[in-house]
Amino acid sequence: MSVVGNELRDARVGSGLSQAAVGRAAGMSHAQVGRIERARISGVSVDQLCRLSAVLGMEISVRFYPGSDPLRDAAHAALLERLRGRLHPSLGWRLEVPLPIEGDRRAWDALVVGAGRTAIEAETRLTDAQAIARKVSLKKRDGRVDRVVLLIAGTIGNRRALSACREGLRLDFPLDTGEILVTKKPQPFVPWMPVSFGLAHCWG
Repeated sequence: MSVVGNELRDARVGSGLSQAAVGRAAGMSHAQVGRIERARISGVSVDQLCRLSAVLGMEISVRFYPGSDPLRDAAHAALLERLRGRLHPSLGWRLEVPLPIEGDRRAWDALVVGAGRTAIEAETRLTDAQAIARKVSLKKRDGRVDRVVLLIAGTIGNRRALSACREGLRLDFPLDTGEILVTKKPQPFVPWMPVSFGLAHCWG
C-alpha cells in the first residue's frame, strides 16, 4: 500500500489540492485520505481507491499474478494416483513437495525419485496451455529437478485442447505420451529424456 499511497499523495500535491478537498470530493474525511497516503490504514477497499484516483484524474488498474498453487480437488488427487499406479514400486513418490526456496509457497504436485528427480505437475482441465507452460517453466527453473512431466487428464475436452496447442508447447514439452513412460518390466519407470527438459503427457 505504501507505493499506492505515495502515488496518490504525489498526484494530490501535483494538482495543488489539500487532503480535505480530496476527501470531500471522494466522500471521506481528510484524516482517512492522510492515512491512505501514509499506508497507515488497513482494509482499504477498491471502491475507495477508485474514488480517490478519479478525483485526482487517475485510473486504477488491478491485475492478478500467479502466487501459491491453488487448492486441488478429488479429481486431481485421483489423476495423480492413476499415474502412481503405473510406476515401478522401487521408485520414491512424494506429494505436494515445496520448492526449495525459503518463503516460496509453490509446490510440485508430486515428485518421483529414482533415476534423478522427476517433478509431476497435474492438470485435470486444460484451459490456458500457454499459462500452464509458463507456470511450470518458472517452477522448473526454481525447483531443482531433473525433468518435469505435465500430467493432463485424458478427457475429450483436454485431448481437443492439447491437439490444438501441441506444437506450440513442443519446445518446452518435446515428448508425447508414448515416449515418456518406459514400462519394460522389471525395469523401473524412466523418462527417455535424461536432460532437464519438460515433458508432456496426457493420461486417460
